[in-house]
Amino acid sequence: MKQKIIFLFIAVSLVLGSCRNKNETHADHEGSEYYTCPMHPTVESKEPGACPVCNMSLIKVEKKEKSHEGHKGNFITLDSRQQLLAGIKTDTVKFKTIIPTSTILGTIAIDEEQVTTLSCRVKGRIEKLYTKTSGEYLRKGDPVYGIYSEELFADEKEFLALSVKKKQGSSSNKLVDDMLKASKNKLLLWGLTENQISELEKSKTASPQITFYAPSEGYVIEVFIKEGMYVDEGTSLIKLAKLNQVWVEALVYSNEKISENNLFHVYSEKSPGEIYKGHLVFNNPKMEDGRKIQLLRIRVDNTKNKLIPGMMVYVNPKKVSQPVLSVPKSAVLLEKMKTVWIKTDETTFEQRMVETSAENKYFVEILSGIEEGEIIVTSGAYLISSEFILKSGVGQRHDH
Repeated sequence: MKQKIIFLFIAVSLVLGSCRNKNETHADHEGSEYYTCPMHPTVESKEPGACPVCNMSLIKVEKKEKSHEGHKGNFITLDSRQQLLAGIKTDTVKFKTIIPTSTILGTIAIDEEQVTTLSCRVKGRIEKLYTKTSGEYLRKGDPVYGIYSEELFADEKEFLALSVKKKQGSSSNKLVDDMLKASKNKLLLWGLTENQISELEKSKTASPQITFYAPSEGYVIEVFIKEGMYVDEGTSLIKLAKLNQVWVEALVYSNEKISENNLFHVYSEKSPGEIYKGHLVFNNPKMEDGRKIQLLRIRVDNTKNKLIPGMMVYVNPKKVSQPVLSVPKSAVLLEKMKTVWIKTDETTFEQRMVETSAENKYFVEILSGIEEGEIIVTSGAYLISSEFILKSGVGQRHDH
């Protein structure tokens, strides 16, 4: 009988101890966990159930850490096991030389400094037009137009009369010589060439139609007149453009650091094996309306005339290489703002907002937000952000 009493006492003690341990464990469990909705993280409950907003089943999560309360930034704590499961990798923020590899798409345009406009020297009627369409190539000395001008016709007759008078008179007649010289200069100012004046003197016959020739070479890009039109002195007739130098017009983002000393390499699909070297001649200080891009003009030598206006080309800026504060591109998260995660100690990670600039395939330049020597998360940053949202709720985030 005595043994039965002792056995019963031990059994009751074990049951009571088990209940006490269970209650203590349950209390600890309640203190470190809660239930929330994955779609509405602001909903919190001590017991499982359904979300009062969307009726989804609540999930069990750990309460957010109290050790970071009072901080202005976003913090999260992950133990070594959680970091291992998330594949967290880090690197030290340091200065690196970034050589951008991005290629800019450009368009060949006419260099405005290579454009010439042929204008009429005398008043008259266009009798003959030798160049009627754009795209034609004019060499220096090619005929451009023939014009009938009463004023020019009269000056030709005056020159012939003075030439005859000089031959008939005394060679010492200085007045006739001066008048003949002045008459010849007048014809030269009208635009006649020395050869035309010599032919006029030999033929001794004034022509009612005078042909004018191209003073320079180039492609005809615009014709302003037609045969039979009356023109005044100074009327624009034809616009020519040389293509031995051309512009490459390209659009770049405003964060690209382009200086006046920048050199560029230009590639064309028409001649992929040939590299054209160019330099910046214009950097538009004004942004296009509603866009964060600006216009560049790059002058390129085109002695072989292979680059034609309107052709699409590829431009590679050859920037001066200098070390800048940079991080791997995988470390930067594109959320509302560009952010990174910094490891502040063995288990704590802090979210930072950063401002970036130039980049290449692997690295991006950091202008502000982090400093050299800090430890940055290069792999697993998105998982850290997801864990932070799950623990703290979207409404708890600090968007600076």
